[in-house]
Amino acid sequence: MAAALVSIAFHSVIPPLFAQGSGYKTTYAIEIRDDGSAIWTVEDRVELRTAAEERSFEEYMMMLQSNESVLEYFSGKVNEIIAEAENSTGRGMAAKNFNISFGVEDTLTRKYGVVTYRFEWIGFAPVEDKKILVGDAFAAGLYLPEGNALIIRFPGGYKIASVTPEPDISRKNELIWYGLRDFGPGEPGIVIQEKIIPYSFIWIVPGAVFAAVLILSFFYKNRTPKKIVEETKSDEERIIEILRAAGGMLYQSEIIEKTGFSKSKTSTLLNSLKKKGRIEKIMKGRRNLIRLK
Repeated sequence: MAAALVSIAFHSVIPPLFAQGSGYKTTYAIEIRDDGSAIWTVEDRVELRTAAEERSFEEYMMMLQSNESVLEYFSGKVNEIIAEAENSTGRGMAAKNFNISFGVEDTLTRKYGVVTYRFEWIGFAPVEDKKILVGDAFAAGLYLPEGNALIIRFPGGYKIASVTPEPDISRKNELIWYGLRDFGPGEPGIVIQEKIIPYSFIWIVPGAVFAAVLILSFFYKNRTPKKIVEETKSDEERIIEILRAAGGMLYQSEIIEKTGFSKSKTSTLLNSLKKKGRIEKIMKGRRNLIRLK
């Protein structure tokens, strides 16, 4: 069972002090791409109820950050899981871009130790006739422990044609299941279908675009296209683009280096993006790790 094996790989690098009790939660997020590949992000979160637990987690975090064997063990376990799925489906698969990050996250009432695992699964789902078919990689089904969550996201421009079993929450481009749940073989099984533009819009949309171009050309006839793009692109959007190009996360100091912004300006922009729910800040020692939401 793929999820169970992944869980073993993940939890084996968590300190035993934090791997028990009701405060320990795991979220599995699978972001499906239109080519059938998937970005897996697994977040282990444990409540730090005392100052001693917080110090212990930070010490363990520093130890893990300097231990390359942890990432090697994690990638090795994931590759074993993918090899098993490859054998059961008969399709070629691979994994790449492994990453483990650690941090302490504050909320209004609680503090959490967070360990995040991330990798890209190539060939996760087959693509046939403008449909992405999710499920065959889960040949033996999945087991989701109580308190944990499975989130599957799919790209814009697609809709859900069918899903088994029904998710607990279904919203735009996202399906969520909560544990305790024992999925059957091939579950969750999802058919994601590309949306088809109604025939009438084939004529309406080009006409609307043409009208918009005429209006824009009237107001910006003395400006070059490059200048228009530069003037409309905000500093916040520039930071978002830099984060996306870096795989979704960078240290704050790296953002300062790549943008050329001052420390104070960068801090102000990041605080604004955090309030808007577009990024999150994770303390790693004395450094801020910035991650896209």
